[in-house]
Amino acid sequence: MSIEVDDAHVPADPPNPLTTVYMFDGVNIATDVGIQELDMHHERGQIYGAVMRVIVDNTLLLDAEDQQFSPYLIDVEISGVILIPKGAEQLAPPKDLATVNGAALLWSSVREQVLSVTARMPAGPVMLPTVHFQDLRQAPAENAASADAAVPPPPARKKGAPKRTSQ
Repeated sequence: MSIEVDDAHVPADPPNPLTTVYMFDGVNIATDVGIQELDMHHERGQIYGAVMRVIVDNTLLLDAEDQQFSPYLIDVEISGVILIPKGAEQLAPPKDLATVNGAALLWSSVREQVLSVTARMPAGPVMLPTVHFQDLRQAPAENAASADAAVPPPPARKKGAPKRTSQ
C-alpha cells in the first residue's frame, strides 16, 4: 500500500476531516483484477486466488472533459482466497462467481483501508466510490443487458494492464 499527498493537487485549505470526506467524483481510478484457480477439487468446493490493484496517479487524460484530481496518489495491491462452495455452480459458473464476488470483497477492503489511512493524513480522509464488478463475468447472464443498464458503470478495470478512464 502506498498513499502519499499529491503536492500538485492538495487543496490550499484542507477540508475539516470531522465534517468532510473527499469522494473521487471525476477522478480517474484504474483497477486491475486477476483470478487464478488454486484447488478445484477441495472438499468444500473450488478455491481461487484473487488479486486486485487500485491506482490513482492523477495522470492528465487528454480526452477527459471534466477530469478532477485526488489530493493523494494511491497505489494499493491486495490478494485473497475465494472459496466457491459446492452447489454454487447452480447460480453461475464458479469462475465468474469467484471473479465478481472476489473483486467486490477485495475492493471493499481497499476502500476501508484507504479511508482509514487518509483519515490521519494532512489532506483529510478520502473514500473510494462503491462499484460493482458484473462486467468481469465471462459467461453471459440472463437479463444482463437490462441489469447492467440500471447500474452506473464502475471505474475502469481489466484483467490485463490497468485501463485509464475517468469516472
